[in-house]
Amino acid sequence: MGQGFMNLQELISVLDVEKVVGPLNRIVKGLTYDSRKAKIGFLFVAISGFRQDGHNFIPEAVRKGARVMVVEKEILSLPPEVTLIRVRSSREALAKLSSYWYGFPSRELKLIGITGTNGKTTTTYLVESILKKAGYKMGRISTINYDLGSGLHSSRITTPESQDLQKMLRKMVDAGVDYAVIEVSSHSLVLHRVDGVQFDLAVFTNFSIDHLDFHKTMEHYLEAKISLFRDRAPRMAAVNVDDPMAHHFMKSISCPLITYAVKEKARIKGKILKMGVRGSSFLAQVDKDEPLRINLPLLGTHNVYNALAAISTASTQGVEPLVIKEGLEEVKRIPGRLEYIQNKRDLDVFVDYAHTPDALEKVLKTLRQVVKEKLWVVFGCGGDRDTQKRPLMGKVSLKFVDYSIITSDNPRSEDPEKIIAAIEEGVREDGGRSGEDYTTVVDRREAIRTTLERMKKGDILLIAGKGHEKVQIFKDRVVEFNDSKVVRDLLSRG
Repeated sequence: MGQGFMNLQELISVLDVEKVVGPLNRIVKGLTYDSRKAKIGFLFVAISGFRQDGHNFIPEAVRKGARVMVVEKEILSLPPEVTLIRVRSSREALAKLSSYWYGFPSRELKLIGITGTNGKTTTTYLVESILKKAGYKMGRISTINYDLGSGLHSSRITTPESQDLQKMLRKMVDAGVDYAVIEVSSHSLVLHRVDGVQFDLAVFTNFSIDHLDFHKTMEHYLEAKISLFRDRAPRMAAVNVDDPMAHHFMKSISCPLITYAVKEKARIKGKILKMGVRGSSFLAQVDKDEPLRINLPLLGTHNVYNALAAISTASTQGVEPLVIKEGLEEVKRIPGRLEYIQNKRDLDVFVDYAHTPDALEKVLKTLRQVVKEKLWVVFGCGGDRDTQKRPLMGKVSLKFVDYSIITSDNPRSEDPEKIIAAIEEGVREDGGRSGEDYTTVVDRREAIRTTLERMKKGDILLIAGKGHEKVQIFKDRVVEFNDSKVVRDLLSRG
């Protein structure tokens, strides 16, 4: 599927077509939403992107040989040999066309979707490890990378565009994958990237402020998350009922539901036993079964919740408790997720992707429980993203650490000093004093270097915000930059 030819009239039968100009009795040789990839006989879907409008690239697609244009705007002039298909939403159309073109691949494997503000990536890794241990061939689509059943591929965005996603799922099916676990971002839900995907299980981790640059309000952001459960008809759902927003999700769920929690009553109940720098021990009880002791190599209460989400997932798939235990305990590290950085100086340094106030607070609370001396944090905020969280991040750092170094994250088109000033404003509002509670260092590498030099045995340093990322993005350039690699490099020099 997706490799041969298809009759146009058959292909567009999945669409709600508003207008047709030109012949329908023609063969489509390929499908694309990127005019640069158009070829002779292709169908081009013009979608309106964040920076570019695909409708402006119709002439390029025609020059390259595309003969069918799917649009959502009025197009006044096209060559007579080109067929125009007008629809209400090009993104919806792309999702439907892609699902049909690739033969509805999500129907041929078990698909698990993880959504929530934080914890998606870690949960996908934990679920993958358990199901692999149970003997299943796995596929994974996550923020860090993609595994399509035949090796790892670099990840560009959390949830790919609908055509790319359907193509990946088809590759998984062809590779003999039994289960695919994917992160489902709020963007992907609003932008119809997962339309036409059949989820066997949808998992909700947690909800807090993020992405308001895109959603504008928390209500719209919440609505996007809920839509996975209400509008995508998963066969089952798992919900963290300790989250204050859980009830919004539960009232929107019509399929069988499994709940997990540490505090509230739930089918999967966790009890934390011990936290240490190198991991967490907890009990997990499924219904009235004997509690299972898990020695998770990942630190933090938030990772206990991620593990409970994975246990809930595995339980719905009939995985035996001892297999669940072994699968969780084999996950030694997840890149950029409270990742412990081994080093010759034996300093306790962690790198984490925490880039929201809630995520930063959870990680710092965790480290506060295990630190013996001073707790340090190096962090910033991304440019061209939600500005409301910047002072909130500053307030969180002041509340939970002994000393903060505010630096650049990915400034993108913004002035990094202005972003830092916005964070600093939150620190000062709560009484933070420059030099005593925090300092600012614009250069991220220099911020890490100076902090490492000031650390002593028993201290803990958290470098937050970028996690697994391999580059730093500025207005005029993109440079190689990985927090873990920078730490190892600096500490290897003695």
